Amino acid sequence: MKRVHNPSAQTSGKASRREPLLSVAAKLYKWCDNVKPPTIPANPITIVCISDTHNSQPELPGGDLLLHAGDLTQSGSFKELQDQLDWLNTQPHQYKVLIAGNHDLLLDPVFTDNFPERIYEKPGSCRSDLKWGDIIYLQNTSVKLHFANGRSINIHGSPLTPQFGNWAFQYPPIRDVWTNVIPQDTEILLTHGPPKCHLDLGGKGDAYLTKELLRKRPSLVVFGHLHAARGEEVVVFDGIQAAYDGIIMGEKGYLSLAVMAWLSLYHKTAGRLGKGREASKSKATRLVNAAMIGDKGDQTLRAAMSVTL
Repeated sequence: MKRVHNPSAQTSGKASRREPLLSVAAKLYKWCDNVKPPTIPANPITIVCISDTHNSQPELPGGDLLLHAGDLTQSGSFKELQDQLDWLNTQPHQYKVLIAGNHDLLLDPVFTDNFPERIYEKPGSCRSDLKWGDIIYLQNTSVKLHFANGRSINIHGSPLTPQFGNWAFQYPPIRDVWTNVIPQDTEILLTHGPPKCHLDLGGKGDAYLTKELLRKRPSLVVFGHLHAARGEEVVVFDGIQAAYDGIIMGEKGYLSLAVMAWLSLYHKTAGRLGKGREASKSKATRLVNAAMIGDKGDQTLRAAMSVTL
């Protein structure tokens, strides 16, 4: 009898063989998950985080810094963008920093050149005609902000997301656009899409972004894009997190599980002496998916998320 090759059966078999590994890794991760939110300094800064407003103009809480992680609009037209910029400029925050999202078509010159049938620049409604006011726009760039209380914060922003459909600022999912891109002194990272394994609907984020976070360890990462994954996490990008993320992404196996077990036992023991994971030199990172609009036809408008840093 001729043997029939069945790729789906192979994939299913591989997944089933990984189930014990994933199950044990998840239990071990939960057991050692004693990460505490970063300590609030004596001169704190209140940061209001929003994303995916899609033309809505919700009431926002006050704060020192307003961050918008992209998808200001639905269709990316000049009028939609200008309406959103006008709304943001009415907000009282000392600084307002934003990036674009995949829906903000006009802001992507490559997209407008390649797809004029989707978005067309004409006199008076070109990208260069937008009135930004005091908004700081980041597109794979950084800015250093100085606050009245003496604090200074470095922010890096990028609109890039893995390709899904035909939208702006997207790249093939296999392409690495993140390695060694985030400046080492970045304290806040503003991206449109999430890192893989973190508030990304079970693995729809970018793995290269996760690995870059393991290297750079910013204090705060704000994103959106995946509306239904809205939420907040606090993690320490240390050896335990690197091993766990690698296992979840399918890149690592039982050797990494053993590393997780050893490191977890060490930190649990050290924790009794006040030297555990939460007291280690690895600083905690707060991850915020700040999507405001619901998912799949759900137009429920959620509240902005505020963070003290």
